[in-house]
Amino acid sequence: MNIKEVARTAGVSVATISRVLNHPQQVQPETRDRVLAVMRELDYQPNWFARGLNIGKTGTVALLIPSIAGRRFADLITGVEAIARRKEHTVLLCDTCAEPEEELKCLKMVLNRQVDGLILVSSQLDGRAVGPLLKPSFPWVHVGGRAPEGCRNLCRINDEKGAYQMTAHLLKLGHPEAALLLDRAPLAEMEAIASGYRQARQEAGLSPEGRILRAENSVQGGYLAAQQLFQSGSRPPALITASDEQAFGVTKAAADEQISIPRDMALACLQDSQVCSILMPPLTALERPAYRLGLMAARMLFDCIEGGEDGAGPQEIILQPTLKIRGSCGNTSPIYELFG
Repeated sequence: MNIKEVARTAGVSVATISRVLNHPQQVQPETRDRVLAVMRELDYQPNWFARGLNIGKTGTVALLIPSIAGRRFADLITGVEAIARRKEHTVLLCDTCAEPEEELKCLKMVLNRQVDGLILVSSQLDGRAVGPLLKPSFPWVHVGGRAPEGCRNLCRINDEKGAYQMTAHLLKLGHPEAALLLDRAPLAEMEAIASGYRQARQEAGLSPEGRILRAENSVQGGYLAAQQLFQSGSRPPALITASDEQAFGVTKAAADEQISIPRDMALACLQDSQVCSILMPPLTALERPAYRLGLMAARMLFDCIEGGEDGAGPQEIILQPTLKIRGSCGNTSPIYELFG
């Protein structure tokens, strides 16, 4: 069934059908109702992509993220989707694998599909790669700390502050050293975490470099990294992981080696989840407002889309994480368990 058949059955022109789809307010109510009734009767499905090209909008926005595996970006995706649904837009999700070449391919692909706007998350591209592709009037937002040159709209979580707070907390509890386990992927967030970690150590009178390890951001990655750490004979008094999944792997490795947490080693992570609070002992973690970050990024993007060249911008929004103190670092005060 095509638009000509609909027009013939409804007794109107093809132009009238087009106006009903694209500008219904310009069509007489009785004509519009008759056309819509025929569409339902014939089960006519418009080619929405072609329609979008005709009116200059496709009803799609693109979201490019370093990985769809694991939980790191799951809440952010959910937040973006929530706003896109309200705006009656579809989200085109692309996994860039944290590789600049793959990200560039994804970027070119979504632009060729005429998306209405774009959210880049933890981009690995520089201004030389992005500049020729993204015109100044094109709506796009960067999520993360290291935005490509030319970015006018940025939102991020203050991961540096969060890592500083966590490291300082462990040192104040009397743990003389705390090692840091980061994601192996070259994300700007990992650089920010390392910076906060070093700052807290330096202020405590320790060598700022400390002990920074890297592993895959997964339960298996945490498990293997902890195994190597324990078998090396240089187990640190405390360990901070970048994600809850890494921490779960460390917990399993510690149990296999009969290492008690927190008696033999304190453990904390920089990404809270519901599971963290029900582990034994409950895991001290950093609550990152990732869902809210997705909401803010999408709202910022649609402000740009709806405002055109005169829309909102430039903007920068920085969200703050919250330290959740639990028993895995040696806390014994019940007030933290209740309210932290």
